[in-house]
Amino acid sequence: MTHKRLLLILSLFFSSISFIQAQQTGTIRGNIKDAVTKEDIIGATVIIEGQNKGTSADINGFFSLSRVVPGVYSLKISFVGYKTKTIPNVKVEAERVTEINTVIEEEGATLQEVRVVGQKLTNTEVSVISEIKAAQQIVSGISAAQIGKTQDRDAAAVAKRVPGVTIIGDRFINIRGLSQRYNNVMLHNAFTPSMETDVKSFSFDIIPSSQIDRFLVYKTPAAELPADFGGGIVKIFTKGIPERNSFVFDISFGLRNGTTFKNFKSAARGNNYWTGFDNGYNDLPSIIPAKIDPITQGTDAITNYSKAFRNDWVANEGTAMLDQRYAFTGNFKVIDANIKLGNITSVSYSNTNQYYRAKRNDFNTNINDTKSQIYDFNDDTYNNTIRVGIMHNWSLKLNEKHSFNFKNLFNQASIANYTNRFGTVIENGTTQNNHSFDQVYRGIYTGQLTGKHDFDEGKLSVDWVAGYNKSFRKQPDYRRYRSDVDPQTDQRTVFIPVGTAQAFYLGRVFTELDENSYSGSVNLTKKVAFGDQKELEIKGGVFYEMKSRDYSTRNLGYKRSASAQLDFSDISKVFQLENFGSRGVLIDEQTNPNDSYTAENKLLAYYAQVNVPITKKFNIIAGVRVEDNTQSLKSAFIGGAAVNVNNPITKVLPSVNMTYNFSEKMLLRAAYGMSLNRPEFREIAPLSFYDFNFNVVYNGNPSLKTAEIHNFDFRWEYYPTPAEVVSVALFYKDFKNAIEAEIDANAGSLGAKNFNFDNFDKAYDAGIEVELRKSLQNLSDNHIIKNTSLIFNGALIKSRITDNSQKIAVDRPLQGQSPYILNLGLYYGTPETAWQGSVLYNVVGKRIFAVGFDGYPDLYEMPRNVVDLNISRKIGKKLVVKASASDILNQSFLILQDGNRDGIFDRNKDEVIQNYKPGSSFSLGLTYSIY
Repeated sequence: MTHKRLLLILSLFFSSISFIQAQQTGTIRGNIKDAVTKEDIIGATVIIEGQNKGTSADINGFFSLSRVVPGVYSLKISFVGYKTKTIPNVKVEAERVTEINTVIEEEGATLQEVRVVGQKLTNTEVSVISEIKAAQQIVSGISAAQIGKTQDRDAAAVAKRVPGVTIIGDRFINIRGLSQRYNNVMLHNAFTPSMETDVKSFSFDIIPSSQIDRFLVYKTPAAELPADFGGGIVKIFTKGIPERNSFVFDISFGLRNGTTFKNFKSAARGNNYWTGFDNGYNDLPSIIPAKIDPITQGTDAITNYSKAFRNDWVANEGTAMLDQRYAFTGNFKVIDANIKLGNITSVSYSNTNQYYRAKRNDFNTNINDTKSQIYDFNDDTYNNTIRVGIMHNWSLKLNEKHSFNFKNLFNQASIANYTNRFGTVIENGTTQNNHSFDQVYRGIYTGQLTGKHDFDEGKLSVDWVAGYNKSFRKQPDYRRYRSDVDPQTDQRTVFIPVGTAQAFYLGRVFTELDENSYSGSVNLTKKVAFGDQKELEIKGGVFYEMKSRDYSTRNLGYKRSASAQLDFSDISKVFQLENFGSRGVLIDEQTNPNDSYTAENKLLAYYAQVNVPITKKFNIIAGVRVEDNTQSLKSAFIGGAAVNVNNPITKVLPSVNMTYNFSEKMLLRAAYGMSLNRPEFREIAPLSFYDFNFNVVYNGNPSLKTAEIHNFDFRWEYYPTPAEVVSVALFYKDFKNAIEAEIDANAGSLGAKNFNFDNFDKAYDAGIEVELRKSLQNLSDNHIIKNTSLIFNGALIKSRITDNSQKIAVDRPLQGQSPYILNLGLYYGTPETAWQGSVLYNVVGKRIFAVGFDGYPDLYEMPRNVVDLNISRKIGKKLVVKASASDILNQSFLILQDGNRDGIFDRNKDEVIQNYKPGSSFSLGLTYSIY
């Protein structure tokens, strides 16, 4: 995005705000509470006497009357069971806000056996803003109500609407410029499991947005929060007690330009593949032993093993049909006296397709700024993704003092990929047609039992969590093969090495990951009288988690005899049953000792913190957290030498959060805290794994150290109304032993780069974040404008990582850090209107995709301007019709290398490493409710 375009957007935005303020009318607003209990009066009616103008209070007792002509009025406030109250001489001035905060009293007469039972809403925009305002740390977030306006389909799409947050690869979260490995994710108050073999991160695309109640990002350390994060901790809360009994059916169909109704290629899948569950079609045949050894097992046995595999080396052709998405949600609640029991059960299913053609290049080390190209490929890529999600949540509230929750979430994704690659390997002069068939099943189950209890009239509270998580990732029969092409005749010859297999070019890989974790925590909060009408809040707790992982890989290739007489022009003919044997083709085990590992992580943490009200306006929360962590891993190096990692580390982590309240609407926060970043299992395993799509090999490092981070934060917050916010935040993070992956100077076979994990001495990450949520209700009496709101959030970030050791010499930004992030959203709609809609814009500045080395410049992912449109129409009380257009600009996903090192990334002059357009998508659907 050019600077002129950015300036134009900002100018239009602030011009709109200025225009709002320029109207020659005033506003009356305020809050209405119960005179005795001081609780907010929800739904109280507020009328200007003598005028045809009125409104009602929201869930926070807040009301607002805009576009009031200047003058003096009487305000009439009424609510069932309360005395009507009239407030005279309310003066309204042009371009000013008149604040009316008042209380109303209950009627003297007692209504017979009338009980109003309600519950605190947590999924509205107002409630989330209130939670952020009341938080003891610096927090950003988004509500289910706002998510519904965007029609974002999964948690990954939701996350990028949060200030300072971006998404990498449509799955992994980047907070404040820090890559996925520096951020942690919790479902409610328990860690989420990982489904990834090669990165430290939670895949956000696995959770459907329909299951989210609210999405909060904690950006500053606190004693009560886990310490393993650098950018932030994400807390995803799923839905609890519903508002009413209902059944909700949601269905939508979509098309993607360039994909839907076009020719679509895929591997053979077997029966019931459409369910998204592993049907065993690609499993390792049962006849295959734990290790194939021709010396001890003999040629006849190896021949039988070779024949046991399916001859599935040619893609099936069909037509890509419409994308399909279905969801069913049942909401149930029972209320009896003080007891409230609720259940939400949700089942979701989606089946989507995507095709794109990708340009892929790579270049050797640049000497004297000259280009030396390694390869020039074009990939035809076909992706089919099937997702299944099940949520089953129970909530029980015995009374106002005791509540329990039992929350269960299962989500799975089946991802099938077929890639047809054609191009030239320039450094050896061959033209190749290569193929990849990849099937991945990955998913999570998380179950949590929680409780909260209040004693001593609310002065002592206890909350606890017991949780179990399971994640899995299965990659059965990942097949690759290479064909050499005669450029004169276009004749293809399947490459089969003689004597020893090269699974890199012709092979099948079977990978499985299983991870289990058990956790529990208890927190106690005690309020103690302190000084003149003040209260100390003392909090302490303990957290324990035990996590274990089993990872295994079978790497199988094929070899042939020098005298084999085969038809090498057709891969399916090569693998005919009669061609297996000592004079033809045989399978060959290429599995190494470092291809598997087992690992455990045990964490015991305990903390204490105190909340001290120094004055009525100034508050300090200080605490310390101690984490005893032991990380262990067992594997072997490629030569067979044992790898035994055992890292017991105890860290004492102080933190302090300070808040100064200028008024009920304006406050200033300052915070300091120390946090950690531990290596992930995969990063310390000696495993090497080849990624066909990016032509790289990932290597672990058993010697990785834990990184330490010092975090400094300041944020000014202003809340004009409960639904509006303006905030400006500054942050600075100082790293010791930062962990990153970089490209090794020693390239692998035919240019496949090696990615190695390593520690770097020093790094910092600093920036500024701005967020505005503004209603346009003061702009006009026009119904559309009055019910429209504008959201803007953006960040400017700078980082640097340095290491002057003899082994490494670096001075560059952190991997994945963007210099700017910008989100704009225009939202229309209220619960009373039939129409709702939104226009959303997102852009992320260029960021390092892969770290280079001296002579091989870093690879940068370039900015993409993304615009989404959503609209819905309510028909009657039960039916909603909705439509959306996603990524309508369809700009290229582009990775560039500044080969001439002039500091200018020119899309026409610099080296293109990867370039493709993912395709715009359009959907039409409906939601039907029964209640």
